[in-house]
Amino acid sequence: MPKEDYLLKYLEKLNRVMAAMAGFREKGYPEDALRLADETFKELLSIDLESLNDMTADEFIELIKKESFTPSYVESLAEIAYETVKNYNNKPDIHGARLFAEKALLLYLFLNEKDKTFSFEREMTISELRGIITNQHY
Repeated sequence: MPKEDYLLKYLEKLNRVMAAMAGFREKGYPEDALRLADETFKELLSIDLESLNDMTADEFIELIKKESFTPSYVESLAEIAYETVKNYNNKPDIHGARLFAEKALLLYLFLNEKDKTFSFEREMTISELRGIITNQHY
């Protein structure tokens, strides 16, 4: 039971991170949102945004698989990565947005493998990320 409580509290924390990042973005402070994302990824994966951007797709997926996250964690991580993409775009840092869109897409595709429940919203996000990667802005 204590482990379940811990997981629930941590998922709630990740939801607050996403909300804070969206708030920073909407108020025109993408740097603050990216700083929050950097802190969150350091806490979850022990790696910063710059290092994540430099990772290959295979290295990134290996890192995620090694952590053995639950589908709920992967989904939260994917949503934070997606919000990170939006903040890179608002900065504007198109190169950073494209690199992180690749990571976010990998997370969503990995989530589809782990969680067999179909999500229309997830599929829309995947489509949007593919558009960003192929240089079609949203």
